[in-house]
Amino acid sequence: MLDYYTYRLPFKQPFRSAVNTFSHREGIILVYTEGDIEAYGEIAPLPGFSDESLTQIKEVLKVNHAHLQQALQSVDGKQMLHVLEQIHQFPSLSFGLDTLVHDLEAKKAGKSLGDFLFPDFPDSVIANGTLSLQEPATVITKAKALVQQGFKTLKVKVGENFNSELKLLQDLRNQFPNITIRIDANQSWAKSEAIQNLKALDSLEIEYCEQPVPKEKITDLAAVKEAVNIPIAADESLRNKQDATELSELEATNLFIIKPMLLGTFDNIFVTKSTADTHNIEVVVTTVLESAIGRAMTSILAAGLGNQKRAHGLATGSLLQNDTSTDEWLNQPVITFPEKAGLGITVDKEGLKKLF
Repeated sequence: MLDYYTYRLPFKQPFRSAVNTFSHREGIILVYTEGDIEAYGEIAPLPGFSDESLTQIKEVLKVNHAHLQQALQSVDGKQMLHVLEQIHQFPSLSFGLDTLVHDLEAKKAGKSLGDFLFPDFPDSVIANGTLSLQEPATVITKAKALVQQGFKTLKVKVGENFNSELKLLQDLRNQFPNITIRIDANQSWAKSEAIQNLKALDSLEIEYCEQPVPKEKITDLAAVKEAVNIPIAADESLRNKQDATELSELEATNLFIIKPMLLGTFDNIFVTKSTADTHNIEVVVTTVLESAIGRAMTSILAAGLGNQKRAHGLATGSLLQNDTSTDEWLNQPVITFPEKAGLGITVDKEGLKKLF
């Protein structure tokens, strides 16, 4: 039996992105039950980033419920996913259904989803902590708290007042000489401004800078990469496998920031990874602030596809007041995967609202 559930999870504090401020996160949980097996998927388009909306996805799920359930029962879920993708091209829908299909297959095989997908799956993956510089008085205190929790990489959001941010980054480096610091400019700078600012940061050993220029300005991204010593990562500029090809051919970036929920099917994600490999581009994998189900799948993909020497953007569950699972292994600086079949999490359906 295939059921749909909706969730609305408040953030502990409003979360600011380049284009939105979020007070809560919404999404849909897919639950398929077959005998003793219960498989999961999550669909969570991110407003301001995803082209599709939850309303559109709910309509697709409603219209195709019987077909999806029959496809899962007849072990033809991948074909049904392919058909839906050709019609709708909603990446978050594709990602959620692909997660459900693979979780089901892994559980039937009695394997963890990581071992099911990857021949040499690691036991763990590293996560970064995230730090905002918008409250200068508390930056060092919050950084100390993250370091005490065990985070060895801090992602610092910049892009509002560089002179102030430069001073705070210098303070951070002085306080934590051995911590890895990466910055995310959230598309805030023009090309010349990005080059000037990043050169000013040369002495601070910044791991890399995410998206220094607006997402559509790929040639500017390439120019910045060529002009500075700090590695450049494409985030908002990378939304599909076509973007990956363009970024690679222009040699516009040193790293891909892959957000699986925004790329869609596992095939699209694996093709993007292959494009990165053939152009000597590293991969870092991050969540889009979704619930535990989406984060578990994203963590598995980070461990299987991402650079194992770098931290990945996975520790976002701590931003939520509550979650779809109480499993604690997901919310750690080092995520160690449990020896359980499938995704390896227990879903709390009591807090979810059944759809339809």
